[in-house]
Amino acid sequence: MQDTLAKVTQGAFKLALQILGQTSDAQDALQDSVSVAIAHRGAPNSSSADFKPWFFRVVRNKSIDKLREKKRHQTEEFDEQVPHVFETNLATDPEQAAQTTQLNQKIQAALAVLPEQQRELVLLKDYHQMSYLEIAEVLDIPKGTVMSGLHRARLALKTLLTETVGD
Repeated sequence: MQDTLAKVTQGAFKLALQILGQTSDAQDALQDSVSVAIAHRGAPNSSSADFKPWFFRVVRNKSIDKLREKKRHQTEEFDEQVPHVFETNLATDPEQAAQTTQLNQKIQAALAVLPEQQRELVLLKDYHQMSYLEIAEVLDIPKGTVMSGLHRARLALKTLLTETVGD
């Protein structure tokens, strides 16, 4: 089980970071999720195909719990800036590196503006490369809702990015 957890936790940590926006909170949510995965009697077998979507759902729920807890205990506004979760290997060409960095910043800003469910759909599909069925399991919604919601989310993201091209 530890080998499977090691493989799955990298992507799960990034999901928690994308939801929470802070490394320490994401680490806490991931740690809580790993504890659940180890102790939960009803957890899917770690070698089964059902484990990853189940674990991502646990991480998502723990992250949302963390957000709610944070909102209850703080009067400050939550900082939605996602630290460089979308980093790519930057080209050796400084101009290309600058363009890539600018594009990543625009994508992060546009994702932050999307409603929570649309943001989750885009992140799970396009960043974590989950199938529609896996996303449906993680979010506990029908597969058709995933497909139509993802379409609307991508259109909204495209609109937001098109509006910022001139910036």
